[in-house]
Amino acid sequence: MMEYCIFSLSGLGEVVLIFVFSIEKIHSSNIRKGVVMELGRRDFLKGVSLAALAVNGGIQAAENSMKAEEINALQQELDAIPGDEFRKFRGMGPSFAAEERDALYTKWPVLRRFDDAFLKVMREIEEVEVTDRPAVWYVYNMGVIVKTRQSLFSIDLSHRLSTMLVDKFDFVIITHNHYDHYTEKLYQAMDSRHKTVIQNFRDNYGACLHVKDGLGGFSRGECRYTIKDVVIRTYETNHNHLLKGFVMPVEVQVGDYTILHVGDTFNTGDLRPERTPDLFIHHAWCWGSSNQTMDGINAFHPKCVVIAHHCELGHNKQTGGGGVPLARAYAKKAEAEAAGTHAIAPFWGDRIA
Repeated sequence: MMEYCIFSLSGLGEVVLIFVFSIEKIHSSNIRKGVVMELGRRDFLKGVSLAALAVNGGIQAAENSMKAEEINALQQELDAIPGDEFRKFRGMGPSFAAEERDALYTKWPVLRRFDDAFLKVMREIEEVEVTDRPAVWYVYNMGVIVKTRQSLFSIDLSHRLSTMLVDKFDFVIITHNHYDHYTEKLYQAMDSRHKTVIQNFRDNYGACLHVKDGLGGFSRGECRYTIKDVVIRTYETNHNHLLKGFVMPVEVQVGDYTILHVGDTFNTGDLRPERTPDLFIHHAWCWGSSNQTMDGINAFHPKCVVIAHHCELGHNKQTGGGGVPLARAYAKKAEAEAAGTHAIAPFWGDRIA
């Protein structure tokens, strides 16, 4: 006989998700078998962490690096800075006066956190030795950096310090032309160095015209690239019902390891992976679309799902925009774990593979 524990998350202005877990045993004074409970965000996050560990079949939950109280405090820090203030800071690039930077750190502490995460990733890139499988870091929003035996590249890297790695990057991938998915200064720096930028909206003449056998990265329709030890496949999907063909999801293969990064793809049904993804990196809540986490799990059975595009600071927090709260990302993570899939809701600077 199956027993269930059902949770609903409230306190965000709407009921976001309902979870149904098959439970063997849970030790918690806040969770009772066979009872439907209305929980606030804090108690909910505690509950799903315990529940994910107790699901039948021995599912191993992804590590939760923060407790519910820490998530709430962090969310307040994230929400404090207006979107236009963050966009201005992000656009400054790495070279502006230290006094001005430190004053902004004092005014908006989240900006120091933002920069420190990138510097942490830079240090670890130097320290980590890669063997048969790539190392992958989550930088910010949907931006990741990947290190293989022979290559270093990024996907959707949107950070004011990104040009600090331009001499180390072999190539860069951008899934679409929105500020929170690329850095203009990084594109210009790569192009001026005649390096490939795989994307669907710029000419990248610096790579294709100024280097013998240069590989320009402009991609429309289905395209394939091989750069050093990395094989890249791109095609087109819709961002929403207005921006059709706007997004360029990317399937990256390094040996037998596959990363599927879908950018802001709206409809999971538009995705056409050729291999089972080891990492499925997707938007936590793209335009309130159908549940991409579970749709992706059911459609192509990824080994690990990465819930991204949360805690983006430049979106309009009053109207919602794309500023998905961390609590919602953790809820998606718990839902995936309940279905038997390893899941990660990373924060800035986390190594995810």
